[in-house]
Amino acid sequence: MSFDSTFYARTLGQGAAIRELSRVTLVDRHETEDGHILPAGSEGTIVGTWARGAAYEVEFTKPFAALVTLEPDQFRVTTEPAF
Repeated sequence: MSFDSTFYARTLGQGAAIRELSRVTLVDRHETEDGHILPAGSEGTIVGTWARGAAYEVEFTKPFAALVTLEPDQFRVTTEPAF
């Protein structure tokens, strides 16, 4: 099974779930578990989906590396993957 077909098989029936590898921008600042602050406007990439879109694992590289779990109202999608 190719990556594309595996991706679509995992997301079928999830309705409004945002696709993995979509680029997103934080709406408001977000404090990480270790106390660092990601400012509003920070851009990241969705690398995981929880509970059919109830939350997303998002990887940030700037202003520092962070992996955070966000609810959909905490970010906006800026770019979706082309596949």
